[in-house]
Amino acid sequence: MRFVILALLVCLVAIAYVSAAPAPADEQIFSDNVEAFHPSDDSEFSKKLLKKTLIILKVKKLKKLLG
Repeated sequence: MRFVILALLVCLVAIAYVSAAPAPADEQIFSDNVEAFHPSDDSEFSKKLLKKTLIILKVKKLKKLLG
């Protein structure tokens, strides 16, 4: 019984400690500054997406051949 109470107390202290810590105020999420956006980043993303799609299609084809 003591162990359960001690575990509960430790959890409550941990929750209180985490909730008392100040949260970082990252205001860049809310700003409407678009200078950081570069179209080249978008093309890099589409290349990665294309690679993933091709890998998935190859795996599906291989499963179809084996199964």
